[in-house]
Amino acid sequence: MQKLKKAIAKAIKDADSSWFNENYSKQADAVLQAIRAKGFVIVEAEATEAQVEAGREALTTGRYKPSEVVSKLYAVMVGAADK
Repeated sequence: MQKLKKAIAKAIKDADSSWFNENYSKQADAVLQAIRAKGFVIVEAEATEAQVEAGREALTTGRYKPSEVVSKLYAVMVGAADK
C-alpha cells in the first residue's frame, strides 16, 4: 500500500500547482487515474445490481472448485463496478 500512497500523493501534487483556489475535482481525477494505473479499483462496500448480475452470468452450470468460483466472481464483479 505504501507504493499506492506515494502514487496518490504524487498525483495530487502534479494535478494542481495553484496556491489559491485549488481545483479539487482535477486532483480527485488525478488520484483515481493513479489508483487505476497501479491496478486498483474502488468499489462500493455492497455489490450493486450490475455486479451481482455480472457474477450470476459468469457462473455456468457445472462443477467448480471453490477457489475458481471466488476468483471468477471477484473478477467479473469488480469489472462491473463502473457500470
